[in-house]
Amino acid sequence: MALQAPVTALEASPRVGPVLGATSRVDQAFRAAQELGLDLFPWQRYALQAQMQTGADNRLFFKEACIVVARQNGKTEMLLPRIVSELREGRRVFHTAQDRILPRHMFLKVAAALRPDGWKVRQANGQEEVTGLNGSSYRLTTPQRSGVRGFSADTLIIDEVREYDDFDFIQSAEPILTASDDPQTLYLSNAGDESSVVLNELRLRGTGENPGSLLYLEWSTDPELPTDDRQGWRQANPSPRVTIETLERLYQKYSEAGEVAIFETEHLCRWVASMLPRLVQDIHWQAARGILEPPRLPSLGISVDPSGKRASAVMAWPQADGTVGIMELADVTGDPINLTAFAAALQEKMDAQQVSLIGFDPWTDQHLARHFPQSKAITGQELANATERFVRSVETGQLRWQVADAVAADLPWSSRKVTVGQAFIPERSQSNRSITAVLAAIRAVWLASAPMQHAVVY
Repeated sequence: MALQAPVTALEASPRVGPVLGATSRVDQAFRAAQELGLDLFPWQRYALQAQMQTGADNRLFFKEACIVVARQNGKTEMLLPRIVSELREGRRVFHTAQDRILPRHMFLKVAAALRPDGWKVRQANGQEEVTGLNGSSYRLTTPQRSGVRGFSADTLIIDEVREYDDFDFIQSAEPILTASDDPQTLYLSNAGDESSVVLNELRLRGTGENPGSLLYLEWSTDPELPTDDRQGWRQANPSPRVTIETLERLYQKYSEAGEVAIFETEHLCRWVASMLPRLVQDIHWQAARGILEPPRLPSLGISVDPSGKRASAVMAWPQADGTVGIMELADVTGDPINLTAFAAALQEKMDAQQVSLIGFDPWTDQHLARHFPQSKAITGQELANATERFVRSVETGQLRWQVADAVAADLPWSSRKVTVGQAFIPERSQSNRSITAVLAAIRAVWLASAPMQHAVVY
């Protein structure tokens, strides 16, 4: 097997990341891969070449490197030739992950590769270690402060960094690299969500104007592409062993279960607001975009955030083709909002559109609703019915929107809260993120989709 050649700048390059540098110690890893009989994928060669780039002093150029790619593409397997090559160069390597199975699996591969050459291997659970006469070592550790005390290393590998929701372990582990004259911390992961504190900070730094000594590489689906775009699937899955047929099966599985967020993070490597079941899937919402007829005696839904800092109003009305059209009438913020002034401005817009009825929640919207005599409280079982009607209307193509920026922005943060049986109501997936536009839209669609049932005589 010939030594694997370095990749070009365009071959298997990540969607997010800098251009490859001119010099790298990657030949050491490629040589180890050859000896181990590994035929690395182009994206793996690219990632190795990038993370092992060197400066003028032949030291590693990046003190930190973060590799983000979808599951099952071989990011952990990429480590084997690097770890083996580093041990042969006399470097000390620490490896950790929230799930200890991943690093232990790698440890067994490293031990099997080096044992014939006289390396000392200790396999006792919790004490795994490979050491060499040249001073090198490969150790596993737990993501706890006590797991790294008293040790020194040149390379620190942190697997599945998306699972870290605070910096406690990172801060306790950094000192083990202090004595190294050529240190690097290597982070591996797929995409995360709002709770992935460490990964989100790395991504923010790595994609900013001044990433400093951090290398950030991300193979992911373009956020502008819909979830079912097959070209986008390949962007996040550069490994040829992850086939489109496999991704098709997974997509159908998670879609039917209402868990598309899992598919997006694990297989599209895209960030999501929450892993909770979404109220409405993005693919269905985007399919609902269309041309709207002029509003005709529309209903209105209103919602005020409990903090008093945001309020939304959304209109809905039946269209000639049997669909329900929705349009945002207002979405305002304040600290807090002057509800009296907001009500006056909203009344003018309502008069211009000839709004017939307003839906609200008495728990949060009472102080706004009292300005409108034609308002109706929607709570309890009726709210569950209204939520189900809204979701079903979107999923079956019975709802149309043309411009609904606030609703679209709220939907990723809107999840389903199961009440009784199969019934559910909307719930924010993050406590600090309001979803007033979605709540207003649900109430408006409920009133507009059954106008005779909710008619009011004045």
